[in-house]
Amino acid sequence: MKKLFSVVMVLALTLALTSAALAAVPGPEGPFNSAFRVQNLEETDAQCSYTFYNPDGTDELTSATETVAPGDSLYVYVPGLVGLDQGSYSAVVSCDKKVAAVTNFSDPDSGASHEGITEPAMVWYAPGIYRNFYTYYSNVVVQNASAGPVDITLDVFAPGNATPVVTVTEEDVPANAAVAFDQSDPAYAAMVTNQFYSARITGTGNVAPVVNIYGGGSNDQLYSYNAFKSGSTIAYAPIIMNKYYTYDTSLVVQNVGDAAAEVTVTYTNGTTDDYTIQPGAAESIYTPSVLPAGNTLYGATVESTNGEEIVVLVNQSNQYNRAASYTGSAGGAGEMRAPIVMKNYYTFDSSVVCQNLGAPATMTIEYAGIAATTTSPSVATGAIHQFYQPGDPVLAGVAPNWISSATITSAGEIVCVVNQDHIPALATNIVDQLYSYEGIAP
Repeated sequence: MKKLFSVVMVLALTLALTSAALAAVPGPEGPFNSAFRVQNLEETDAQCSYTFYNPDGTDELTSATETVAPGDSLYVYVPGLVGLDQGSYSAVVSCDKKVAAVTNFSDPDSGASHEGITEPAMVWYAPGIYRNFYTYYSNVVVQNASAGPVDITLDVFAPGNATPVVTVTEEDVPANAAVAFDQSDPAYAAMVTNQFYSARITGTGNVAPVVNIYGGGSNDQLYSYNAFKSGSTIAYAPIIMNKYYTYDTSLVVQNVGDAAAEVTVTYTNGTTDDYTIQPGAAESIYTPSVLPAGNTLYGATVESTNGEEIVVLVNQSNQYNRAASYTGSAGGAGEMRAPIVMKNYYTFDSSVVCQNLGAPATMTIEYAGIAATTTSPSVATGAIHQFYQPGDPVLAGVAPNWISSATITSAGEIVCVVNQDHIPALATNIVDQLYSYEGIAP
């Protein structure tokens, strides 16, 4: 019997938000639409299908089985599916080979990305949680990835405090269903205005969470990131900016250990900073306050020097309302996969930024359906390299509206992050259409 590999996707962001149970997902605007790509990580064809679930856990739609070639990806535009009514859903993709998935979701004013979750767990950590933090709010959408009902609890922590300021529990969440913990609700009134927080998500069975951050009032910025099921003593962040073609970043470090963590952040220009972070709490670092401004792209290495485990979140934004999040990686691999890359795909381009974790080495990117490859110069230990799809010579002849997947390889370990944004001609439009996700090790 073939082993079945599953990817859980919290598509409670799909189509118009008509479900009362998830009406606050992912923010106050909408209606939202979703699309996702499922990349085959193995060397032979994968057979894949997907199922959408209602908030009560019932099966709304199951697809036919589709074949996905090695390295290639299955593309699903959710509003185009026949038989799926407007509403909020969670989803499970089932394949007979190892796969990875990335979801993009958007309304006319904003958009974001997150990865599908291949290994659900009972405990997760979220470094960035907000209730009116300079107009920003967050919600945590959690899918039950167990076979039966579970209780799901969200604990919210203030900086420097290991005791939760808020604890909220959703009981008897049905299998495959998703629930939203929205920090704009009165249950979170103990959270102080303009204070950032972190959170722990626990289930009585395996669960899969995604965190959304959205601007209040007229602020249409939207961020989305995958929570962490464990920490590490080191994490890598390949994209750090101070006015990099108008973009800035903030770096959020959460201590998921049992004692105060002594943390050192080292940037690729040699700058270092030290922090003490209490258990459960987080430190938010606005990187323009520590790095020179200009069109230089930085990376960062974040290390807990006393053995307490940490997790890292990076938020990216600019003055044209673009916004996206990605999570730092505890380690890398010699091969990374990017399920979504673009060149002028209905006005969207992408870039892949990879950080070298080992000895100096080159990196090579290969696109599905393109015979030629592109290789970087030698990249120093800890340094980064950007593969910018509009400037890649092997893509010079592709037709407009090109979208594909990519594989990045190196002699040593690397970690990668993919950004998707409007083409340069639309770079100053006031709209949040920046999407970001982490490269995936096969």
